[in-house]
Amino acid sequence: MDLCLDLYANPPNSNNEELNLKILGICGSPRKGNTEWLMRELMRATEKRGGKTELITLKDKNIKICDGCLSCEKTSACHIKDEMQEIYNKILSADAVVLGSPTYMDAPTSIAMNIIHRMYPLYGKIKGKRFASVVVGQVGGQEGITSRGKVEDYFKAIAGLFELDHVGSLSVAARDPNDASKITDIEEQCENLATKILNQS
Repeated sequence: MDLCLDLYANPPNSNNEELNLKILGICGSPRKGNTEWLMRELMRATEKRGGKTELITLKDKNIKICDGCLSCEKTSACHIKDEMQEIYNKILSADAVVLGSPTYMDAPTSIAMNIIHRMYPLYGKIKGKRFASVVVGQVGGQEGITSRGKVEDYFKAIAGLFELDHVGSLSVAARDPNDASKITDIEEQCENLATKILNQS
Protein backbone atom coordinates (compact mmCIF):
# COMPACT_ATOMS: atom_id res chain seq x y z
CA MET A 1 0.00 0.00 0.00
CA ASP A 2 1.19 3.49 -0.74
CA LEU A 3 2.74 5.04 2.41
CA CYS A 4 0.55 8.14 2.28
CA LEU A 5 -2.62 6.04 1.92
CA ASP A 6 -1.43 3.76 4.70
CA LEU A 7 -1.00 6.73 7.05
CA TYR A 8 -4.57 7.81 6.42
CA ALA A 9 -5.83 4.27 6.94
CA ASN A 10 -3.76 3.82 10.09
CA PRO A 11 -3.19 7.27 11.64
CA PRO A 12 -0.71 7.60 14.51
CA ASN A 13 -2.30 7.25 17.93
CA SER A 14 -1.94 9.57 20.88
CA ASN A 15 0.96 7.44 22.13
CA ASN A 16 3.07 8.43 19.10
CA GLU A 17 2.95 5.02 17.46
CA GLU A 18 5.95 4.24 15.23
CA LEU A 19 5.07 4.65 11.58
CA ASN A 20 7.50 2.17 10.05
CA LEU A 21 9.15 4.95 8.06
CA LYS A 22 11.85 4.14 5.51
CA ILE A 23 15.25 5.51 6.52
CA LEU A 24 18.09 5.47 4.00
CA GLY A 25 21.63 5.77 5.35
CA ILE A 26 24.43 6.77 2.98
CA CYS A 27 27.96 6.33 4.32
CA GLY A 28 30.57 8.46 2.58
CA SER A 29 33.67 6.97 4.17
CA PRO A 30 36.25 5.36 1.84
CA ARG A 31 37.06 2.75 4.48
CA LYS A 32 35.30 0.61 7.05
CA GLY A 33 35.91 2.63 10.18
CA ASN A 34 34.26 4.84 12.76
CA THR A 35 31.83 6.56 10.38
CA GLU A 36 30.42 3.30 9.06
CA TRP A 37 30.21 1.88 12.59
CA LEU A 38 28.26 4.93 13.75
CA MET A 39 25.94 4.76 10.75
CA ARG A 40 25.17 1.12 11.51
CA GLU A 41 24.54 1.91 15.18
CA LEU A 42 22.21 4.73 14.19
CA MET A 43 20.34 2.46 11.79
CA ARG A 44 19.95 -0.12 14.58
CA ALA A 45 18.64 2.53 16.98
CA THR A 46 16.16 3.65 14.33
CA GLU A 47 14.99 0.09 13.69
CA LYS A 48 14.41 -0.39 17.44
CA ARG A 49 11.94 2.48 17.22
CA GLY A 50 10.02 1.04 14.29
CA GLY A 51 11.91 2.43 11.30
CA LYS A 52 12.77 0.38 8.22
CA THR A 53 16.40 1.06 7.39
CA GLU A 54 18.94 0.46 4.65
CA LEU A 55 22.60 1.49 4.63
CA ILE A 56 24.52 2.20 1.45
CA THR A 57 28.32 2.30 1.70
CA LEU A 58 29.61 4.44 -1.14
CA LYS A 59 33.04 2.81 -1.02
CA ASP A 60 31.38 -0.32 -2.42
CA LYS A 61 29.60 1.48 -5.26
CA ASN A 62 30.76 2.40 -8.74
CA ILE A 63 29.61 6.00 -9.02
CA LYS A 64 31.25 8.26 -11.57
CA ILE A 65 31.82 11.95 -10.96
CA CYS A 66 29.33 14.53 -12.17
CA ASP A 67 30.52 15.78 -15.57
CA GLY A 68 28.65 19.08 -15.36
CA CYS A 69 26.73 18.53 -18.59
CA LEU A 70 23.55 20.08 -17.11
CA SER A 71 21.36 17.80 -19.23
CA CYS A 72 19.47 16.92 -16.04
CA GLU A 73 18.10 20.47 -16.01
CA LYS A 74 16.14 19.59 -19.16
CA THR A 75 15.44 15.90 -18.61
CA SER A 76 15.33 15.69 -14.78
CA ALA A 77 17.52 12.60 -15.14
CA CYS A 78 21.24 11.86 -15.14
CA HIS A 79 22.66 10.48 -18.37
CA ILE A 80 25.44 8.61 -16.54
CA LYS A 81 24.36 4.99 -16.25
CA ASP A 82 26.04 3.63 -13.16
CA GLU A 83 25.04 2.54 -9.66
CA MET A 84 23.80 6.03 -8.84
CA GLN A 85 20.65 5.22 -10.80
CA GLU A 86 19.64 2.71 -8.14
CA ILE A 87 20.44 5.20 -5.38
CA TYR A 88 18.16 7.80 -7.00
CA ASN A 89 15.25 5.41 -6.63
CA LYS A 90 16.13 4.62 -3.02
CA ILE A 91 16.31 8.31 -2.11
CA LEU A 92 12.98 8.97 -3.81
CA SER A 93 11.27 6.14 -1.92
CA ALA A 94 12.78 6.99 1.48
CA ASP A 95 11.06 9.09 4.12
CA ALA A 96 14.38 10.22 5.56
CA VAL A 97 18.00 10.27 4.40
CA VAL A 98 21.04 10.20 6.68
CA LEU A 99 24.39 11.15 5.14
CA GLY A 100 27.59 10.29 6.99
CA SER A 101 31.15 11.37 6.31
CA PRO A 102 34.51 11.75 8.02
CA THR A 103 36.03 15.23 7.87
CA TYR A 104 38.89 15.55 5.40
CA MET A 105 40.60 18.93 5.69
CA ASP A 106 37.46 20.54 7.19
CA ALA A 107 35.28 19.12 4.39
CA PRO A 108 33.32 15.97 3.54
CA THR A 109 35.10 13.18 1.68
CA SER A 110 35.26 13.26 -2.11
CA ILE A 111 32.79 10.38 -2.44
CA ALA A 112 30.33 12.14 -0.12
CA MET A 113 30.69 15.33 -2.14
CA ASN A 114 30.22 13.42 -5.39
CA ILE A 115 26.95 11.88 -4.21
CA ILE A 116 25.68 15.39 -3.42
CA HIS A 117 26.70 16.65 -6.87
CA ARG A 118 25.06 13.65 -8.53
CA MET A 119 21.83 14.38 -6.61
CA TYR A 120 21.18 17.45 -8.78
CA PRO A 121 18.57 15.59 -10.90
CA LEU A 122 16.53 15.19 -7.69
CA TYR A 123 16.26 18.95 -7.22
CA GLY A 124 12.62 19.77 -6.53
CA LYS A 125 11.65 16.11 -6.18
CA ILE A 126 12.60 15.36 -2.58
CA LYS A 127 11.59 18.47 -0.66
CA GLY A 128 10.04 17.79 2.70
CA LYS A 129 11.92 14.55 3.33
CA ARG A 130 13.75 14.37 6.65
CA PHE A 131 17.52 14.69 6.62
CA ALA A 132 20.21 14.08 9.23
CA SER A 133 23.97 13.77 9.19
CA VAL A 134 26.79 11.89 10.90
CA VAL A 135 30.16 13.64 10.99
CA VAL A 136 33.37 12.12 12.36
CA GLY A 137 36.69 13.90 12.80
CA GLN A 138 40.12 12.86 14.02
CA VAL A 139 40.79 15.93 16.16
CA GLY A 140 39.27 16.41 19.61
CA GLY A 141 38.64 19.52 21.67
CA GLN A 142 37.49 22.88 20.34
CA GLU A 143 39.57 22.52 17.18
CA GLY A 144 37.73 19.32 16.33
CA ILE A 145 34.33 20.81 17.13
CA THR A 146 35.07 23.71 14.78
CA SER A 147 36.28 21.41 12.00
CA ARG A 148 33.29 19.06 12.22
CA GLY A 149 30.99 22.05 12.51
CA LYS A 150 32.03 23.19 9.04
CA VAL A 151 30.91 19.87 7.59
CA GLU A 152 27.71 19.91 9.63
CA ASP A 153 26.96 23.41 8.35
CA TYR A 154 27.63 22.34 4.77
CA PHE A 155 25.27 19.38 5.05
CA LYS A 156 22.64 21.63 6.62
CA ALA A 157 23.04 24.08 3.72
CA ILE A 158 22.60 21.25 1.21
CA ALA A 159 19.45 20.18 3.06
CA GLY A 160 18.18 23.72 2.67
CA LEU A 161 19.02 23.74 -1.04
CA PHE A 162 16.93 20.62 -1.61
CA GLU A 163 14.27 21.87 0.84
CA LEU A 164 14.76 18.89 3.12
CA ASP A 165 13.69 18.92 6.76
CA HIS A 166 17.01 18.96 8.63
CA VAL A 167 16.29 17.22 11.94
CA GLY A 168 19.76 17.01 13.48
CA SER A 169 23.28 15.63 13.34
CA LEU A 170 25.67 13.41 15.24
CA SER A 171 29.21 14.76 15.54
CA VAL A 172 32.04 12.92 17.27
CA ALA A 173 35.83 12.81 17.46
CA ALA A 174 37.21 9.36 16.64
CA ARG A 175 40.63 8.78 15.11
CA ASP A 176 41.70 5.18 15.58
CA PRO A 177 39.64 2.07 14.75
CA ASN A 178 36.88 1.44 17.29
CA ASP A 179 37.31 4.87 18.93
CA ALA A 180 33.65 5.71 18.33
CA SER A 181 32.52 2.56 20.11
CA LYS A 182 34.46 3.66 23.20
CA ILE A 183 32.55 6.94 23.61
CA THR A 184 30.64 6.57 26.89
CA ASP A 185 27.30 7.97 25.78
CA ILE A 186 27.43 7.04 22.09
CA GLU A 187 24.42 4.73 22.33
CA GLU A 188 22.38 7.53 23.87
CA GLN A 189 23.52 9.94 21.14
CA CYS A 190 22.42 7.50 18.45
CA GLU A 191 19.09 6.97 20.18
CA ASN A 192 18.49 10.71 20.44
CA LEU A 193 19.12 11.25 16.72
CA ALA A 194 16.98 8.22 15.82
CA THR A 195 14.14 9.77 17.80
CA LYS A 196 14.48 13.03 15.87
CA ILE A 197 14.60 11.23 12.52
CA LEU A 198 11.36 9.42 13.35
CA ASN A 199 9.85 12.62 14.76
CA GLN A 200 9.08 10.92 18.07
CA SER A 201 8.78 12.78 21.36
